[in-house]
Amino acid sequence: MQSFWTPIRVGLVVAAAAAAFGIGLWLIGADLSGASSTYRVYSVFDDATGLGVRSRVQIAGIPVGQVDKIELDQTVAKAKVWLRIKKNFVLHRDAGITKRSESILGDFLLDITPGSADQPALKDGDEIRNVLRQPGMNDVFQSLSKIAGDISDITGNLRKALGGEAGENNIRGLIASLQRITGGLEKVIDTAGAKLDATLSNFQHFSGDLAQLSSSEGEDIVAILKNTREATAQARDILRTIGDVVGSSQKGEFKESVKSLKGNLDKLDATLANMRDITDKVNKGQGTVGHLINDDKLSRNLDKAASQLTSILGTPDQLRVEINERSELMVGAPKGGTPDPNFGNLGAVAKSTAYNPWTKNYFGIRIIPRPDKWYGFELVDDPRGLTKQVRTKNTCGASDCGSLFPASLEQITTERQLKFSAYIAKRYGPLSGRFGILENTGGFGMKLHLLNDALTISADAFEFANPLKDHPRIKVYADWRFLDHLLITVGGDDLANKAVVDPENDTRITSGRDFFFGAGFYFTDEDIKLLIAALPIRF
Repeated sequence: MQSFWTPIRVGLVVAAAAAAFGIGLWLIGADLSGASSTYRVYSVFDDATGLGVRSRVQIAGIPVGQVDKIELDQTVAKAKVWLRIKKNFVLHRDAGITKRSESILGDFLLDITPGSADQPALKDGDEIRNVLRQPGMNDVFQSLSKIAGDISDITGNLRKALGGEAGENNIRGLIASLQRITGGLEKVIDTAGAKLDATLSNFQHFSGDLAQLSSSEGEDIVAILKNTREATAQARDILRTIGDVVGSSQKGEFKESVKSLKGNLDKLDATLANMRDITDKVNKGQGTVGHLINDDKLSRNLDKAASQLTSILGTPDQLRVEINERSELMVGAPKGGTPDPNFGNLGAVAKSTAYNPWTKNYFGIRIIPRPDKWYGFELVDDPRGLTKQVRTKNTCGASDCGSLFPASLEQITTERQLKFSAYIAKRYGPLSGRFGILENTGGFGMKLHLLNDALTISADAFEFANPLKDHPRIKVYADWRFLDHLLITVGGDDLANKAVVDPENDTRITSGRDFFFGAGFYFTDEDIKLLIAALPIRF
């Protein structure tokens, strides 16, 4: 019975998540802004790339409207962008507008400066004439393309100088000349050595003959003279050969050449002596090289360090890298936080979505040395931002400050900025746990892996020392992975604290309990290699 109900439960979970995801997409695309509370103005842009209907319009980072319509002004061949602005935000005749990139994904928004208060206010249908143009990604890519062209020209010139048939022939000719020179030197040294050996042998015979002069006869003297004549002839040939070797037959130049040859031989003797000293020190274990060769303690330490590093990071075959991204759409508080039993009023969940996007985004990297252990790092874009509590105490006393100057002041500010998470995770069977820094604070979490890791149920706890909350921040969610690269998610955030509704937008919760659904994708290192190989990059 369990094997029969398990697929049905999984199917129901997937169907519910898919339905929730579709409803969320419909709610995001719905235009729920009222025309009675807004007025329309327009501006003319040279390029409206990245802008679309319901793109955000803001003043000093505060959403004040959205793009209502984009059309082509055929008279000037430019984009005419109509904006719908809330009536409580007044724009003046000298107001300015700028198109600015919202993220690296190609989304853009419009920044407006309202202008001077002494100028007339813009009415419905008026034009914002001051359009400030900022360099976009196309300008950056054009600059990079120009730099790449310059680099290509440099490499081309190097290839012309060193490559090609002419350069190859020059290099081959140079190598052949060096080979001929070394071969000639070896031949000359061999020939000169043989002749010197013959000369010494002849002189030895000549001295022997002189020793026998006192006892020999005339025939012996004649023989000695004959041998002497032959020895002098051979010596003359040897001297001529040595003169040819050193490149001169003149006496002065010959002496200088012999002196230079002697100096080179002295240098060679000194070099051989230094080499002998170095090898003696290495054999005795002296110096760094001798210590490395003769002492195996260092090699044992290196083996131990390598083993420890392998136990931490795993072998290269086991190491995997995963890059993931996910977005969670916060449901908020329909009807100002009061539950609505009618399904038809569910559209109020996404009220003013174009003015106040309320999506939490994650971009993370997981380094997985082994299947049961990994290290993670995430960048988090939290729409609730980072809340700070600042208390200021004035130096004056309570009676001296006056009625309009308090003795102390407590200020709570919220800034939307990137958060980060860095953690270590370990798995034991179907359960895994992680601990470290979660969204700028210390925390920990648990995961339950089901259905061959396709379904994971997670719970995280962090923000244990937040003075503005009664309890830590508890997040519970479920992820369903499919098609090897996609996932859908549903869950609740900050479940332990009471929901606090934004007083300016009663459909959004700024702190406390909220629910979400969303989707994302993930890639492993093999997928990243395939993506990089598919890019049209030339060096």
